[in-house]
Amino acid sequence: MDLITVDHSLCIRCGRCAAVCPRGLIHLEEQWPKSQVEELCIACGQCVAVCPVAALDNRLAPLAGQTAAPKQTFTAEAAYQFLRSRRSIRCFKQTPVERSKLLQLLDLARLAPSGGNSQGIGYQVIENRAVLEQITAETVAWMEQQVEQGVAAAKVYAQYAAMYRKTGRDSILRSAPCLVLATADASFVRARENSHFTLAYAELYAPALGLGSCWAGLLESAAYGGHAPLLKLLDIPAGRQLSGAIMVGYPEFKFPRWPDRKPLDVRFVED
Repeated sequence: MDLITVDHSLCIRCGRCAAVCPRGLIHLEEQWPKSQVEELCIACGQCVAVCPVAALDNRLAPLAGQTAAPKQTFTAEAAYQFLRSRRSIRCFKQTPVERSKLLQLLDLARLAPSGGNSQGIGYQVIENRAVLEQITAETVAWMEQQVEQGVAAAKVYAQYAAMYRKTGRDSILRSAPCLVLATADASFVRARENSHFTLAYAELYAPALGLGSCWAGLLESAAYGGHAPLLKLLDIPAGRQLSGAIMVGYPEFKFPRWPDRKPLDVRFVED
């Protein structure tokens, strides 16, 4: 079976499918779309999605699996407000997050862009409070080891560790009820970058579900540092690698003001 099939009774020979193919695998032959070098297709489905009359199908990205896009129902102002209002959440209610919401969140996250449409990211969710507390404790233990070794981040690690030892305050997972780990095949070279895309989607979508999130950077550092007790707790399956982590839960507080950032830094390069 050919990579693409074209319904000649519908095709208007506009050439859009050929124009959007990222690897130039579609060309017009006697004005009809034709495909070549199937093994180079990244299954992005853009050739199918762009067709205004649904005349083209792709065996690797079938028309039947694509959802018709509704007309735009939000304004640029609404999109700006949505993106502008997102904050990292570091104070969570202890209310468990419903599995249905977690599935909704991660099902959206999987739709994020990825390098060459390689995707390849799976998720592991830890909800057990005792395990989460052990993960925090082992991350602190790793940071204390780094302080003893005099690493560049020793001052920061020492502050977090001291806070935990003196007050019991969880500055690692922020006492969130849920930890989401992004994982990928151990040999996947784009795991980290693709996870950044998917977890960014999750973080942006979370407020629409009433949830908050925050990147678990200290946990990641300890895991990438090879701290064996922590890796045992994370229980990443054999042949998989950790590629990102965020904490998720219901925010304890509301923020009546939007976050601010450093001024825009942009340079336009003239001809």
